[in-house]
Amino acid sequence: MKKMSKKKIGLISAIVILLIIIGSIVSYTYYLSSKVERVEVDRNEVTNTGKEAPKEANDVITIALFGSDFSELYEVSAADATMILSIDTKNNNIKLCSLMRDIYLDLPQGGKMNLNYTILDGGPSSILKAINYNFNLKIDKFVQVDLARLPKIIDALGGVEIEITPEELEYINGYIDNIDQNNGTTTNHITTSGMQLLDGTQASAYCRIRYTAGRDFKRTERQRDVLNALFVKFKDINLTEIPSLINNVLPLVTTNLSNSEIISISSKALGMGLSNIEQGRFPSDENIISAGFTDMYHTNIDIDGTTKELHKFIFSINE
Repeated sequence: MKKMSKKKIGLISAIVILLIIIGSIVSYTYYLSSKVERVEVDRNEVTNTGKEAPKEANDVITIALFGSDFSELYEVSAADATMILSIDTKNNNIKLCSLMRDIYLDLPQGGKMNLNYTILDGGPSSILKAINYNFNLKIDKFVQVDLARLPKIIDALGGVEIEITPEELEYINGYIDNIDQNNGTTTNHITTSGMQLLDGTQASAYCRIRYTAGRDFKRTERQRDVLNALFVKFKDINLTEIPSLINNVLPLVTTNLSNSEIISISSKALGMGLSNIEQGRFPSDENIISAGFTDMYHTNIDIDGTTKELHKFIFSINE
């Protein structure tokens, strides 16, 4: 029998060790991702709206992000924040946009409802289908976080750097006190404006400010800024800290993403870089028809105009 050279044995040993390491990493990642709370979504059903998405959608991974919050007024947990994260594998870019929570949408089964309340009638499947039906999209993936848990996620990442304006300073401490009261926590007030490191409760309070100039439009921008700051913070985390971080954060998340999808999408996003995420808010002012109270506050929008601008943003469609 022909003997293998020491050089070949060394190379084979190195390959075997590398495969063991890769296998261990993948196995550990699967173990951690199994701690996520999963909600089943019939992907064919939520995308089968009779509407055609643009051909460019084939190159873009779209994920709906929901921040649910309990309303004492209506005694429900509606989708207080709704965003679409898009990962363009053709143009190598990542985009994040907000959908206004009060936009008044047509329901696939008939009738109309505010976007944030569509989640109440069937969970994530219902809000996904409403978004797809109104805006000719094919989003079948979601990640949902209860906003009461958001402080824990931000704290696990060591806080986020956010610039507080003098106008925001007038309101943020009231929201801090409200969150503390609900969560049984005690948090320092913000005493000065300017760029500063916010802990979880402070950043969550910042996300909720809505009575400054720009009202709810500005609030969606604050929510995107905090999420973008989290992405940037995650990018700079030491590799040795990631297992502990994932172990603390994943149990706070609800999703329909599979283990393999979490690994694949995370790898693609990290490969593109998380420090230059383009942001948007929809509808634009030009596509808001009217806003006001009937039975509740509604924002009536130009659906066709909003669909066109959403597609242009998400899919990088040039006119």
